[in-house]
Amino acid sequence: MKRCTLLTLTALFFVVGACGRKGHDYTKAVDETVVDGDARVDAEGGDASILNPVLEGDSVSDDVVGLVFNGLLRYSPKLELEGDLAKSWEVQGGGKRIVFHLRSGVKWHDGAPFTSADVAFTYQALQDPKLASPRKGPFELVEKVECPDPLTVVVAYKRPFAPALESWGLGIIPEHLLKGQDLSKADFNKHPIGTGPYRFVRWTPNQSIELAANPDYWEGKPHIQRYLLRIIPEAGSRLLELKSEGIDSISLSPDQYMHQTSGALFDKTLAKHRYLSTSTYTYLGFNLDHAPFNDKRVRMALSRAIDRQALIDGILQGLGRPCTGPYSPAMPAYNKVVKAVPYDLSAAAKLLDEAGWVPGADGIRAKAGKRLSFALLANKENPVREAVATVLQQQFKRIGVEAQPQLLAWSLLVSQYIDKKNFDVVVMGWQLGLDPDLYDIWHSSKTHPGEFNFIGYKSAQADRLLEQGRTTFDPAARTAIYRRLHALIAADEPMAFLFAPDDLFALNRRFKGLLETSTGVSWYWATRWYVPKSFQLYP
Repeated sequence: MKRCTLLTLTALFFVVGACGRKGHDYTKAVDETVVDGDARVDAEGGDASILNPVLEGDSVSDDVVGLVFNGLLRYSPKLELEGDLAKSWEVQGGGKRIVFHLRSGVKWHDGAPFTSADVAFTYQALQDPKLASPRKGPFELVEKVECPDPLTVVVAYKRPFAPALESWGLGIIPEHLLKGQDLSKADFNKHPIGTGPYRFVRWTPNQSIELAANPDYWEGKPHIQRYLLRIIPEAGSRLLELKSEGIDSISLSPDQYMHQTSGALFDKTLAKHRYLSTSTYTYLGFNLDHAPFNDKRVRMALSRAIDRQALIDGILQGLGRPCTGPYSPAMPAYNKVVKAVPYDLSAAAKLLDEAGWVPGADGIRAKAGKRLSFALLANKENPVREAVATVLQQQFKRIGVEAQPQLLAWSLLVSQYIDKKNFDVVVMGWQLGLDPDLYDIWHSSKTHPGEFNFIGYKSAQADRLLEQGRTTFDPAARTAIYRRLHALIAADEPMAFLFAPDDLFALNRRFKGLLETSTGVSWYWATRWYVPKSFQLYP
């Protein structure tokens, strides 16, 4: 098998072109002894924004942070909480106290020991009023964090908090490197040091992020020695790189999945996967602090002008389902009684008439001399969202509304528009956690710049349900609360819920040790995947 000489992973795109490798057969019999070596190369359309688990709030940053840092707990492939930096724990006092027993011998990537002081420091950082962390919500009910010894953490809550254990999956940051610093400006955010299975190597903005296996990782050194995330904005270019083995895995668009991923190459070299999304949906978000979107009639009109089934059939090519509220249809909290907003152009037009928006000479509605025209933002690296923005422009025109798609790089969209609430309407998606708590996304206290409730939704009734859900431990009772929340938010129509797309991705077949579950094949890849010696591409 032909091999490439690879000096640095960041030079990968040059090496791939020089080697021209394509079409290896990874289905043939091979010695599958578990060995170390090789690299995994992924690609995203947009760059990460910040590599600090306390501050990051986008999916690209989250993927990298998850490899560099650990939380106290994590989810297993069976969707059950298990120990990560904590080897065990006890919940006491009816949920008002948690005692975590930490693993001994865990080291930060610079060799310093990990201790309970780092956990307390992470909590203190989240409480800093000057730090606009989107992650602080689950820790607001914490009364205090104590460290009776270096391997014990005692967390006391003001009152029982149902998502408490899951919240401690947040990556822990090092006290010895960050104490006394302004975390919002720390160089650490671009050069992180964690305890995770991979160490940070370099970040070349808008090109790549490179990591190397941590030889001192508590769970054992990863078999895959290096990891590279390449930033390739064009979806077609990402697919071409996948087919030439310049990258190992990508998310697929529905068109790619249906029409561009078949033949001998996908029989022997690559494999495509499709899963029912357990936590993801796409929506049209309105800035509720901006007119005219603070008028519910305008939001309702725009929502009724959307032919959701046409979006699913045309853009998703049937690979998805309608979504009616703030949960993905596969989540237990999803309220199946709530019906999707109907496609009804007559009702949409009537609502706009009632709101005082009447058609002008050019066909675009206006009110008090102002045309009903707005920028419709989306990230240009996501072909589905790009297509949604284009189709919505056409659908809104039918009711006399001018939407102007504006496609931006993901990192720019988040940092300059979303985090600063500098937008009117945006096509985005949520990837939710497994716990149904949506406090950070929908509670009225979470509307500040940099926080997750960037649309500015405020409802006293929703606040009460969110607060009640956090202090209710009975699973059936919690589900009932969140289904009421689903119905309430759906009725308020603060955004237009569109659809839940299936998870579609492709992966190089040379990787072994995959654990496939109903939710995907990515569980534990960092420590358990390997590449047989004769299949390895990178020395």
